[in-house]
Amino acid sequence: MMTLSSRQNPLIKDILSLRQKKYRYESKHYMIEGTKNVREALRYGAHLDHILIDEEQPDLLEEFGEDSDRAVLVRDNIFKGLTDEKTPQGIMAVARFYSHSMDEILQEGDRFLILDRIQDPGNMGTLIRSADAFGADGILISSDSCDVYSPKVVRAAMGSTFHVPFACADTGRIMEALKEAGVFIIGTSPHADVGIGDMEIKRPVAVILGNESGGIDDEIIAGCDDIVKIDMKGRAESLNAAVAGSILMYEIFLKNK
Repeated sequence: MMTLSSRQNPLIKDILSLRQKKYRYESKHYMIEGTKNVREALRYGAHLDHILIDEEQPDLLEEFGEDSDRAVLVRDNIFKGLTDEKTPQGIMAVARFYSHSMDEILQEGDRFLILDRIQDPGNMGTLIRSADAFGADGILISSDSCDVYSPKVVRAAMGSTFHVPFACADTGRIMEALKEAGVFIIGTSPHADVGIGDMEIKRPVAVILGNESGGIDDEIIAGCDDIVKIDMKGRAESLNAAVAGSILMYEIFLKNK
């Protein structure tokens, strides 16, 4: 098994470049960090070029080191320099981009999550994880959202990026595809007249979640079949985007089977 002990190693330099979106998209590769994420990537057939293991993690070496074609041992100080995690778990992988087409996703399911200009990677990762938990059949992400392949999104999703198919496109194209497929589109707004618990859900259905600060764009709202809100009893004015999205997906995807 190869051991990497220099920051000047070409592979180390390539991996460091994957922190930046520009180089991720030029190379069509991204980083997967953490034991659970790497396990899920292997389990669900993600194409991994390299599996990097911290030399001071013998348990991980025993579990993943047998993959001699892809496993690489990395000196501890070098490994810690590859990640911005404060407490790295000692394993990461370099994976090739993958995604599905919108048509493929819309043909194979009836519960969809639409992300419109979501900017916080932690929110996006959490929403992907919740979509997985509550049975979404696919996720469509606007091209002006944060990068689904960023390390923070992949970490926050905790393996769910490998469970739920996703595609990225302009919001206008997403709305056209939903209309063409006969999908009932539900928008969200705190000013809506109808609470999510009071509306009748039709299938196939898509839930649109908007930008953390600005909500859903007005043009997108105009194209929705219905607008709903989350009824709140306390004094909080609003909910975090990932929390609100998770509640909506539970109500629409799971409760209304």
